[in-house]
Amino acid sequence: MTKFKLALSCNLAAIVIVALLALIYLFTPQLLPYQQTTIGTNWSDLGLGLQTQFLSLMKVAGGGYLATAACLAVLLWILFRRRETWARMAIPAIGIPAILIVNYAGLTIMHNTPGRPPLIAGPITITLFIAGFILSANSARQQISDMSSS
Repeated sequence: MTKFKLALSCNLAAIVIVALLALIYLFTPQLLPYQQTTIGTNWSDLGLGLQTQFLSLMKVAGGGYLATAACLAVLLWILFRRRETWARMAIPAIGIPAILIVNYAGLTIMHNTPGRPPLIAGPITITLFIAGFILSANSARQQISDMSSS
């Protein structure tokens, strides 16, 4: 497998993780277990107003993550595959801050409440974005080298 294909695969895996996070937040019918621990009450004990407010906030977050994943997928599948230099930089420039915000929120919850959000996906996703960037840089250098030697 070429470095470019590895870079494409790393970025694609990272985007899939962002999309899965989005789908969880968009389609969950109630607060996630760590969120219930965070607020100190069960979902069924919340009034309809609070349930509606919490679910709407989760759907806003999920929609934002899904929009981010969709934009990254377009960048990857069209522009990155055309080897547009700016696309290889834009993908981690968009993806990494999006994940850092999610992890920051999770760490804030862990620091201030008994809730324990699952944060392992964040470092994995960031590592994949960084690997995709590095591998595509090496691939771009190789492509330039191949062009100059022919």
